[in-house]
Amino acid sequence: MRSLFLTALLTACTSSTKTESVEEDVLPEPSGEVDLGCETDEDCAAYEICEEEECTTGDRSDGFSDAEDIVASTSDADNSVSGHINLDGDKDYWRYVSSGGEFIQATIDKPEIPEGTPDDALVPDLFLTLYDPDGLVVTSADGYANGGSVSDADAVLYAYLSRAGDYVLVVEDANARNGRGALSGPDYGYRMEVRQRVGTNDRDSSMDEPIRFDGSGSTGIQMTTTSWRSVGVLIDEPGETDYIAVLFDPDNLNPDIDADPEGVPYTWTDGLFRVDGVEDLSGSDATPLVTLLSPDDLEVATSTDVGPSNIMKYPALTAGQWIIAASDADGGGGPNHWYYLLLNADNAGNNIPWEEEDNGMASLATPIPTTDTTNTSGRPFSQGAIQGFVNEAGDNDWFSISAPEDASGDNEEGEAAQWVVVCANSHLWGASTNPRITVYDSAGSVLGEAETDAGAEPNVRIENIEIAPGETINIQVNPGADSTGAADEWYRMKVFIASFVVSSYDDGGYSCP
Repeated sequence: MRSLFLTALLTACTSSTKTESVEEDVLPEPSGEVDLGCETDEDCAAYEICEEEECTTGDRSDGFSDAEDIVASTSDADNSVSGHINLDGDKDYWRYVSSGGEFIQATIDKPEIPEGTPDDALVPDLFLTLYDPDGLVVTSADGYANGGSVSDADAVLYAYLSRAGDYVLVVEDANARNGRGALSGPDYGYRMEVRQRVGTNDRDSSMDEPIRFDGSGSTGIQMTTTSWRSVGVLIDEPGETDYIAVLFDPDNLNPDIDADPEGVPYTWTDGLFRVDGVEDLSGSDATPLVTLLSPDDLEVATSTDVGPSNIMKYPALTAGQWIIAASDADGGGGPNHWYYLLLNADNAGNNIPWEEEDNGMASLATPIPTTDTTNTSGRPFSQGAIQGFVNEAGDNDWFSISAPEDASGDNEEGEAAQWVVVCANSHLWGASTNPRITVYDSAGSVLGEAETDAGAEPNVRIENIEIAPGETINIQVNPGADSTGAADEWYRMKVFIASFVVSSYDDGGYSCP
């Protein structure tokens, strides 16, 4: 765990020239470097330790009892630490002493990958685990805390340390852990930093007086389209709800980035808001329940177990102050009922198109914009995405779509054909809609239909309807008899028309918005 400048120092010390005379029968020392051995670890390279006066690959932090100390960095002090994955299977242990009741973020920097590295080559990828004073897992991260990735970090871990004591952060190679093969060596170095973060602990809130976090006088957490924002949640008492203000301000959009190809600035209107969480909540007693309320105080999305199982998305942003209501799905609360909310947003330019009302019958169907492309085998297909609201009870939405006639393949009878896949999500992202989707041919005959399965992913799927090449099809989205036109009744749909039979969603054949 030492700086690489010692390598240069060692080289300088071992390449001096002898000046004293020698007897004729003594052979002269060979030119070049001379190994003078070592007395302490500081005499060795950063990835080595001194054993029996020789530098050998390894480190001292190889167990909980040997953990080296790390303290939180502040605005005035960078207290980051450095380490190496020295040997295959190496784990580094770092001790963080907490006084309890604090939210933290631990970050490992993204390594530099040399240009020209093959796509299938093993590259540095670190896994980070946090253990409590009893040696139990609090949480872990392989990439970002929600299981995804961020451009400037290898691993990011968020946690709440509910009690005082010694917590231990363990760093290891994720390649070996995930069965991709072990990676280690002198070039496998890393830098890790711990910082304290804000949370809802010891803060009172209500719908009228939400927690703002961004300082006195602000109207909420300031959102941009370029970064994630994080906030810790502690449900102190059973049945408690924490209200957190989030602000979508037009001034926070960058006109150089958030603009269409002609330079016209985008707005927040019809942007997409994501509320995610920590994937590994092993050390928490909470089941996160999150509800999003619009500037008009309307509940527009609700999701349970945000982080470990689900993510909430709302696709119809407007500028203004939004409220996140955070609680425990089981009505619980206490000193260990914690979780994190990870917030991210896109402007309207990064969202998918909306339906055009009135599209309540086939003759008024909204055309779905399509993109023509090919799969990895060079076979053509078209895809389009659309989203819609249930504007009133019983509101039916109709859509039409077709693909180029020459983008076709042969069916089992050797006849030219195309294959249609339709999928949609509502409950998966926090909506309450239960649509039935029906696909019709140009003559009005039913080609396929499916009901919503609230517990499935995607919520609706229709796979591999065969149609004539170039045929225009109509798609009906029927909200069902229980629809009321509430603010949380919306859906997102995707349609594929392929020149081949598409693999199922379970086999990774297609994606759904």
